[in-house]
Amino acid sequence: MSLALEESAAVTTPARGGPRAFLSRHKAVLYAFLASRLALFAVGLMTQIFIEPFSSQVSPLQLTDSAALRMWGQWDTGWYVTLATAGYAAEPGLDGQVNWAFFPAFPLLSAALAQLTGLPVFTAMLVVSNLSFLAALFLIHRFAQDEFDPRTADLTVALICAAPGSYIFSSAYTESLFLLGLSGCLLLLRARRWLAAGGFAALAVLTRNLGVGLLLPFAFAAAPGLWGLGRQVLAGRLESRRPFVSETLRVGVGMALPVLALAGFCLFLYARTGDPLAFVTAQQAWGRDLRIPFVRPLTPLIAGDLTASQVFSFAACWLSLSLVAALALMRRWSLFALAAFLTLAPMASGLTSYARYCLVALPLFLAGAKLLASRPAAAGAALVTFATLNGFLMVAWTLCMEVTA
Repeated sequence: MSLALEESAAVTTPARGGPRAFLSRHKAVLYAFLASRLALFAVGLMTQIFIEPFSSQVSPLQLTDSAALRMWGQWDTGWYVTLATAGYAAEPGLDGQVNWAFFPAFPLLSAALAQLTGLPVFTAMLVVSNLSFLAALFLIHRFAQDEFDPRTADLTVALICAAPGSYIFSSAYTESLFLLGLSGCLLLLRARRWLAAGGFAALAVLTRNLGVGLLLPFAFAAAPGLWGLGRQVLAGRLESRRPFVSETLRVGVGMALPVLALAGFCLFLYARTGDPLAFVTAQQAWGRDLRIPFVRPLTPLIAGDLTASQVFSFAACWLSLSLVAALALMRRWSLFALAAFLTLAPMASGLTSYARYCLVALPLFLAGAKLLASRPAAAGAALVTFATLNGFLMVAWTLCMEVTA
């Protein structure tokens, strides 16, 4: 069933049982979350004990004295901590880099939690990330069950937890919160709860600018119902236009919420920096520029200039494009549109960090899980391969190696 539901699917399935029944139905989520997080923690801890003392690669960030927590803060974590503690800068640094490039939801939530609980900001960020990731997995599991089948749902959450680079979902980064906003929006669109879906889309937008892509499945979900009501009004089969007007208003407000969220941030940046698109222009300090997306994965093949730090992103680009094509072949047009946006938009800015960016492209994992669900041997091989690469990258992440940037 696509996101564009028939009227009969407008009512969600009522909750069955209490917390014990809920946990029983979502055992796959709990097992995948706990097993993957514990494995990554063990790899990170062993890296600190047995490898870091002999490595020239040492993280420049020292956000905590706790070895158990220190491994989860690398690279951009410093920017988020600065945002949570000091807000947006007035001027760029000497190297031109400035925190205008980062969106406010994650540091704001973390700062609020730190204020309420007395936790250090960095620790609060880890709490927000892990709770957001676990909540997102529950929502993804439910969505995949409704959209596909239980086996696909179980495999989807397993693939996300084992995916190379999935340590980012437990780190002080925005991916978990963005995945929560995205999955919550998609699930609520199935129930035609337009305002709540718009709220989750707004959360996604204020976490990362790619959240605007949720307007695509929003339109796919709302258009058939509005079209049907409109035809009934024109044909005189409805006594009143009120249902059509009411539904149109709910859809319009729901779709407006993420747009208003982005506009609000742009207005803030204009007041702060004089540039409403400062989050875009600031990217130039990191050497990013926009090009035709399909050029990025082809350039290393033509020029032969693939660097070691780009190997995983290069592979992720081609895998992502393959899964986008698979969604088209499945005729899952709503998911296809969102997957294409979440794949091509970050790809346009370069290979750097793409292996991390694609981890929040939920439709890609749904497509992969659907393809593997009827092939247990292939699914097992994929999970083992993912988990192995994820362990390797966790070592590199703990040592702050460039391949994880």
